[in-house]
Amino acid sequence: MESMREVFTKEVKLKDGSLVKIRHVDVDDSLRLLQMYNSLSQDTIYNRFFIFRDKMTPEEAEKMAAISKKDEIALVGIVNRENSVSIIADARIYVEGDAGEIGIVVHDSWQNKGLGTALVSELIREGEKRGLKRLKIYCLPDNRIMIHVGEKVGFKYTMSELGIVRMILDLPSTNKRSE
Repeated sequence: MESMREVFTKEVKLKDGSLVKIRHVDVDDSLRLLQMYNSLSQDTIYNRFFIFRDKMTPEEAEKMAAISKKDEIALVGIVNRENSVSIIADARIYVEGDAGEIGIVVHDSWQNKGLGTALVSELIREGEKRGLKRLKIYCLPDNRIMIHVGEKVGFKYTMSELGIVRMILDLPSTNKRSE
């Protein structure tokens, strides 16, 4: 029987005119994810994971590519470069009941071009389709780009007691699934 898996693809035009496709992560993306994560600056890695870390292992990349669709929604930004596809961004919702936490990273050379905003907007739509009621983003106070993206798409933010920025977006409850 043919898989019912939906391959979502949207093409977005960035501020510099570049075209990027956004689609769901695929199990075959592990090598592309590995290449992208291992070419990020330490600042970008720190902003994404809140720690400085060593290179990603192939096993970690495989786990990121083979997601549990029940617990996670994952989109990637892809470009065609020299006759091959490269992942330049990774955006996820980690589902926790009727809420989800967003984690996103855009490759250094693709930041400040509108891709983060496009990805977060798509994650909001995916969360609504899933019937989630609330999305959260946690980021460091120095991560002005993420704070700007969150504000731009409607998140409200506060500082947590640990000095982390906590952004919340309540989703419309009109898309409730029928039981």
